[in-house]
Amino acid sequence: MYSNEVLSPTSLAEALAIKDQYGGEIYPLAGGTDVLIMVRNKLGVWGESPPLLNLNRIPDLDFIQETEKTIEIGPLVTHTELLESPIMAKFVPTLIKAVSIIGSPQIRNLGTLIGNMCRASPAADTLATLYARDTQVEIQSVNDLQMVPISEFITDPGQIKIPENGLVTKIIIPKLQGYIGDYISLRQRYALSIVVVSIAVEALLSENNKKIEDIRISLGAVAPTIVRANKTENFLKSNAFTKDSIEQSEKIVMEECKPITDIRSNERYRKAMTGVVLGRILRSFLK
Repeated sequence: MYSNEVLSPTSLAEALAIKDQYGGEIYPLAGGTDVLIMVRNKLGVWGESPPLLNLNRIPDLDFIQETEKTIEIGPLVTHTELLESPIMAKFVPTLIKAVSIIGSPQIRNLGTLIGNMCRASPAADTLATLYARDTQVEIQSVNDLQMVPISEFITDPGQIKIPENGLVTKIIIPKLQGYIGDYISLRQRYALSIVVVSIAVEALLSENNKKIEDIRISLGAVAPTIVRANKTENFLKSNAFTKDSIEQSEKIVMEECKPITDIRSNERYRKAMTGVVLGRILRSFLK
């Protein structure tokens, strides 16, 4: 039997007022695919039955909209809505690929992108692409509006930096016109399992594909938070784009991750596969 109080505002202004009143004592609820499991099993703070702030009756929070240089996504947008969005397919295909392997159809129908982000798991499929894209997080409170880079928003596994009276009201993803990208994850089985290693890459190649003008590489599940492989990025931008440079980048990226050994895999395998997966992605760009 659940005993949590549930408050269901019908506007963003009302939701912010409630969050201002309760502060850190109330928890936002969107898809609920993670939160309700923890409530049911009384995990963490849920053993004390805190109140929930149900956002699902606020129509203004369910949007995917295009601006000149960015894509803006609201906190009620589900994974399925992302998969069905022609805007996302055109401008952020790497995120579409990542979302397509999240959970099951039931989870994708309910779970939200921003909820997945706020869960702050280094193994989350969506986060590597969001980091590679330098995504910005919009946080609102009654008297404040701020934009925070995702790399500063997520501080540790399961930890985000947000005012107690604040709500994430959208994320803003740069379009990166002319870039090509890919996302690959390894796991013990293809569906309904947690990532062992993941990599998202966004790259801008020269006209003859012999030079990388810009590249963003993000590593998942190999450190406490998502890692941008800055040394590997700089190496690839500073050298001709060849099979030899790809082999060198595989070695460099292995030193940029700090994986752990746990029930799903071990440190040695994760390091090795980080290099292997990056090489696989880069070779597909070289063709």
